[in-house]
Amino acid sequence: MRFEGISKETLTENLNELVYECIIRKGIERAGYFTDLMDTARSYGLETELERIAKAICLKQGEPDLWELPKPFEVSAQLPGLTERCLPPRLREYLKAVSEYVQVAPEMCVLPLLSVLSMCVQGKAVIRHPKNAHTEPLNIYTMTIAAPGERKSGCFKEFIRPVNEYQAQRNEALRLAVRNYKTQKTFLERQRDNAMKGQKADLKKAQEFDKQLAELKEVHELKLYIKDATPEALAGELAKQGERLAILDDEGTVFDVLAGVYSSGQVNINILLEAYDGSPYTISRKTSEDITLSNPLLAVGLMVQPAHYGEAMSNKQFSGRGFIHRFFFSFPEARAGHLNFQSPDIPLKLQKDYNDLVQSLLAIPYPQDTIPQIDHSPEAAILFEDYHDSLQRQMQQGERFENMKEWASKQFARALRVAGIFHLTEHSTDIRQAVQTPLSGETASTALELCRWSEAQAYHALSGEGAESETVRNAKLILEKLKGLEAGEITKGELLSKAVQNFNANDLQEPLEMLADLNYIRISEQRNGQKGRPKVMICINPNIKK
Repeated sequence: MRFEGISKETLTENLNELVYECIIRKGIERAGYFTDLMDTARSYGLETELERIAKAICLKQGEPDLWELPKPFEVSAQLPGLTERCLPPRLREYLKAVSEYVQVAPEMCVLPLLSVLSMCVQGKAVIRHPKNAHTEPLNIYTMTIAAPGERKSGCFKEFIRPVNEYQAQRNEALRLAVRNYKTQKTFLERQRDNAMKGQKADLKKAQEFDKQLAELKEVHELKLYIKDATPEALAGELAKQGERLAILDDEGTVFDVLAGVYSSGQVNINILLEAYDGSPYTISRKTSEDITLSNPLLAVGLMVQPAHYGEAMSNKQFSGRGFIHRFFFSFPEARAGHLNFQSPDIPLKLQKDYNDLVQSLLAIPYPQDTIPQIDHSPEAAILFEDYHDSLQRQMQQGERFENMKEWASKQFARALRVAGIFHLTEHSTDIRQAVQTPLSGETASTALELCRWSEAQAYHALSGEGAESETVRNAKLILEKLKGLEAGEITKGELLSKAVQNFNANDLQEPLEMLADLNYIRISEQRNGQKGRPKVMICINPNIKK
């Protein structure tokens, strides 16, 4: 700090000179100088005297009032970073290259990467419990929370690129078959309908056409993932895609859909609850046949802004029914404002290796009857037993996960799923070898390292540390409105009537006090004469508009 080491006596004697020194500066430099000066004055209890002197000198010199720099709304908790041991070598190197190219923290990249890999392998194998016959599918749900401008889309784009290429190639090869299927289906439907009309209606003919329709093999365009869909549309797409699909969304709009924003507030998350474990699901439709899914699997990878995350956490349906507790979470460090003009390109070999990995995983055929199972080596079984016991201890009274039992009780299964995903990435070219080779201790250790890292992220998400309070959200909303004003001040009444019509006077109180505490505004009262209520004036820190 600029005035570190200055004594109280020296500061007191030189307040006037220091204020003059401050006002010869301009813009952010002036605000930074005054902020350091005020911080030092506060440490000695001299802030009121400094404010009085500063106001008097500015008035005398015809200078605008001095302002401190605004403070951030909250200081992010220091969460443990992703370590090299959290990913297998081939994934670790590519993730590092992407994070350096996009200029984001590795924690921004890890869950989108896992979600894409999960989408590639779900439904192609399961992983056994080390000590019993229970199995887990390989789909996971993930959520990365980052503010606007933090390059979520740029990060997501790198991991999804080979998926898009594979999907385009397959659809080009399927184009004629899809067209033929649609033509045959339309033809048979019309023939059936015609057989049921007029005096020549023929029930047997109609039934024959119905039989042919039932026997007609469906051929649809390949759709590996969607960004958002209503529950009904999601179930319909799952039916078309062999009951395997992913929701990969870098905007978080899926929460709006699930929360009923587009369906009169009707929350319906049943399909996402059932498709996490592959449980049978039927959705009834008024205008067409019901959709019945026998073993649907869904991978979910979301990158959302804090506001979407906060809304999801406060939604009683999402939390009360365990939907939120199925997720891995990540809160990456913010990098916006600290980006370099140039960043290193992703090495071509790493890019090719990743592209080849994704395409080879996607090319693994879905099993027609018995699904392959991944077993454990003795070393892996020991590691998983230790982790299981550790989770159980942490859910006991007074321990870390005492109030997070619903999430923690699902963490062991998540660990198995991640281990299964890593195992298949190691044997991506031969599924038979993958299921004949037990999960190694090294792969288990890597998966468990990632899951231990995820525990702190989940604690931050579910303990309330990571969620914005309503006051913070409202303060940020009001601040954005104030930034858009041409004038440097506004009355509280004008703010209510012109800028934030959805608020009432009581709603404004706490957010405005917060903005004042953080140096974004100053609040004062002005009287016109002796009678009537004083006007509440809001003066805006000029530095927030720079």
